[in-house]
Amino acid sequence: MTPIYNPRPGGDFSAAWSERVPGAMTHPGPRQNTWGQPASPDHAPSGALVPIAAVLDTLWKTRGFHANPATGAPGSIAQRAIPSAGACYPVQVHLLCGAGCDVPPGIHAYDPQDSTTHRRAGSSPDMAGAIVVFTVLPQRTLAKYHHRALPLLLADTAYALLGVAHHAASRGLKSRWLTADPSSLAAAARLPDYARWQEHWPDTGPELALAALAVGTGDELPELAPWVSPTGPVGPPHPCPQRQPHTLAAVARWATGPGLRHPESPLELGRGNGVTAQQVLGRRSLVLAATALPGPAAPAPLPWQRLLESFALPTPAGCEVLALDPGRIREQKLHLDCAGQHWIKSLDGLLLIRTGTEPNPPAMWWAAGAAAHMLYSSLTAGLDFTFRPVSGWTGTLNGFTTLHALGFRAPRSEGNTHAG
Repeated sequence: MTPIYNPRPGGDFSAAWSERVPGAMTHPGPRQNTWGQPASPDHAPSGALVPIAAVLDTLWKTRGFHANPATGAPGSIAQRAIPSAGACYPVQVHLLCGAGCDVPPGIHAYDPQDSTTHRRAGSSPDMAGAIVVFTVLPQRTLAKYHHRALPLLLADTAYALLGVAHHAASRGLKSRWLTADPSSLAAAARLPDYARWQEHWPDTGPELALAALAVGTGDELPELAPWVSPTGPVGPPHPCPQRQPHTLAAVARWATGPGLRHPESPLELGRGNGVTAQQVLGRRSLVLAATALPGPAAPAPLPWQRLLESFALPTPAGCEVLALDPGRIREQKLHLDCAGQHWIKSLDGLLLIRTGTEPNPPAMWWAAGAAAHMLYSSLTAGLDFTFRPVSGWTGTLNGFTTLHALGFRAPRSEGNTHAG
């Protein structure tokens, strides 16, 4: 069948699937906000029931540096255990800690640069466990991807949230994806709304709150509402005018639109054994090979249906996963539909996570969340596949728009992976 292509018009979000090429790189702003003096290294109670800072350290701590594309030498962008589109790493973390955590009660900012926590407020509701509030620095991603950036912000957040949930489960913790809109999340974390961030805290990086995960040991996990206070934002970060932070109009519009209050109702995510620190730190992204790598003539199939069955977020109407083998990847010339990423022709398989309707934030939450769940679940199951998320899809193919994709390769004796 001859592919039928149609460009995607529409608003700020659906414009990401148009065939318009992003412009030149602009200033990405700060890599993270700086929140003052970190907590002392011996502040963590030994044997904490909810070691949430330890979970974050596993996922965000620097494990080396991505290579400079121009020189091949290590650059300045850290490699971490969680994937990020183009290594932009826009996701930031704020901790709302009650009793029993390895961080004192209160509201803390987590600095991924050096894996430290910074206490922004000392009071907390009378409850146990922690709430992890995930924000993004949109300027980091929009500087590189421009009109294609908004779905990538959701994808990066989904990989971070599912990573925390899966690793927390290996430590005996339960987790729940909480339902809230960006304004409510910001109020609970005592942050400004994105559009008004620089009115409160000039020359700092405006953050957009996108998701929250409650983590604890019992069935009564913490809720957001008790954290909201009428006194407004607390604990301002240090100004960094040299990094040129600014608010982006497209993001401010998007922050008040539909779909960012997600999921529709709280979801339990802490199922199964979880992915251990050793497993998540052993994860490697597959190499960007131009041609197929030596290996088995008929690689073992990835049991993606079994991995997907345990994902708690319901599949939106019109969405599906389509698995393609190497022949179909090359036959359909899919590299033309994902920003010319020729390396996908070297894959053993590609999961196209797609929709038959107009792309929207709820569908993107599901697509990226499903891919992240399958990736982390494969580690838990001991499956020796390597993966790389694939973004940058454009147009429609036979009535479907690819929201996100997950490329994979079967085990090879060598040359299959690199750190990052």
